[in-house]
Amino acid sequence: MNPSLIFKIANGITLLAWLVLILSPNQLKVIRNLRVFVSGLVLGGVYVFAIIVGNGQAEGNFSSLESVRSLFANDYFLLAGWIHYLAFDLFLGTWEVEDGIKEGINRWILVPVLALTFYFGPAGWLLYLILRYVTKTIDKKVQTI
Repeated sequence: MNPSLIFKIANGITLLAWLVLILSPNQLKVIRNLRVFVSGLVLGGVYVFAIIVGNGQAEGNFSSLESVRSLFANDYFLLAGWIHYLAFDLFLGTWEVEDGIKEGINRWILVPVLALTFYFGPAGWLLYLILRYVTKTIDKKVQTI
């Protein structure tokens, strides 16, 4: 199968999963399905497929930036790298929502955090941790009043 086509399909599935995560009226019910089936089985399966198909066709390794660039010159390894981001960012987004619910963070306040996690995973994660800290600090101060 063409790596460009797989890329488009994976992006579409992932975008749909993020929309379900954000817009679902009962986020706790969809988290498990998104985490296990979409992030784990679908994207994880595509990742493994891309690695297997690309294996032996690429030069490079993970020993230096130049070697990684060489490795990602192969479309299947580049696809695997992209799928890696999609899978882990979605997994992280489901965790942020689940933890946010436990911490009592308003779901609509999480929307910008989730958008940032979708586009720039570690930056969204950092913003979530800051939001969580600020929310806990404010809650403690309100409780002492």
